[in-house]
Amino acid sequence: MNKQHSPSFRPWLIVSFTLLAIFVLGSWLHPTGRSIWNDLDKTTFLVLNGSLTSLQNVPGWTALWAFTNMRVFDIVAMLLMVTFLWTAGVTFPKSEIKAGTVRFVVLLLFLLAVREGFHEVVSFFDWGRSGPSLVYEPCVRLSELYPRLNPKDVSPDSFPGDHAAVSMLWAGFTLVTVRNRWTPMVVLLTVFLMLPRLVGGAHSLSDDVVGGGFVTLLTLAIAMGTPVLRTVSDRVFAWVNPLIDRVFQLWPLNNLVTVSGKASDRGKAAEGEREQRPAA
Repeated sequence: MNKQHSPSFRPWLIVSFTLLAIFVLGSWLHPTGRSIWNDLDKTTFLVLNGSLTSLQNVPGWTALWAFTNMRVFDIVAMLLMVTFLWTAGVTFPKSEIKAGTVRFVVLLLFLLAVREGFHEVVSFFDWGRSGPSLVYEPCVRLSELYPRLNPKDVSPDSFPGDHAAVSMLWAGFTLVTVRNRWTPMVVLLTVFLMLPRLVGGAHSLSDDVVGGGFVTLLTLAIAMGTPVLRTVSDRVFAWVNPLIDRVFQLWPLNNLVTVSGKASDRGKAAEGEREQRPAA
């Protein structure tokens, strides 16, 4: 059942997400927790990056991770998210797709602001560090296997994981907005979008889960736990609605839904049904 978020305060969301963000970051800052996270980082890197050797005979395995670590794949990831946002009934009913999309874009801007603030904290306390490909051995470098693709497999400043934060923000926004039969696909796609930097070695598990997770949870708590996101996005939507209309008309899945919907309406009219057609 769809559970569309309202513009009112959500104390449970503010408190739970903020406490979870503090817990995750605190577990990494505590000496005992840091030791556990370090072990998890090393093990995760050796397993995932090591698969580039152990599974190198699997057709397309190394090429897959080389491609997903290219800058162009960021566009692919964006299109996947847009597909979920702009397909009626997946995240929003058709009537709310345009306003909901603007809401997500505004949420990304909130994420950027929170990330920049957290970056200042990371710099002040000297929490920054190099990615695992510069720390652990053995290491398979995708940039050496596919130099023409120029995949990103090195990061001198890997904490927090920005790509992971964007992916988790999309998942968090979707799950807070609606939970339906597409929810497992959203979760699986989010995990997949986080994997390339982990396999390549630009980011460690704690870069994503601790750093990216802290930024994401704090953003969701501030923006979606209060009326601020809905208030700001509604005003932005009023400004950009004509442009959104033009872009939305070019979206192929939207046209498909529209054509399908018209056919459905004709069928219902023929049968004498008077009820309004439900969202796909």
